[in-house]
Amino acid sequence: MKKRVRLYNFLIDSALFFVVVLIFSALFKDVVAQEYLKYIMIPLYYLYYFIMEWTTGQTVGKMITKSKVVNCDTDEKPNFSSALIRTLCRLIPVDFFTYLFIPMGIHDRVSNTELKQS
Repeated sequence: MKKRVRLYNFLIDSALFFVVVLIFSALFKDVVAQEYLKYIMIPLYYLYYFIMEWTTGQTVGKMITKSKVVNCDTDEKPNFSSALIRTLCRLIPVDFFTYLFIPMGIHDRVSNTELKQS
């Protein structure tokens, strides 16, 4: 069940971000501007996760699936450093796939956070 919710969260957040990319691409039709767009969008993708999980404990995908990120020790939303560590771990190429093989993926284990269903 938790793996399915994680997949839904990822798909919803990715679809939302894809829409944002399409909007930015439409706004910046200049070839030169579109070349530099990737240098803006990639950091924006990670900033989205960091800011949303730090401030609310949820991304839009998690809000829709009624799940949230909590600190394992306090059961509260992640603090600044936990949210930052969690986001930086998303840069690890195999992070997403670790949930297929182990119950707690890399970005949860290293940041001492977990996903809870409401």
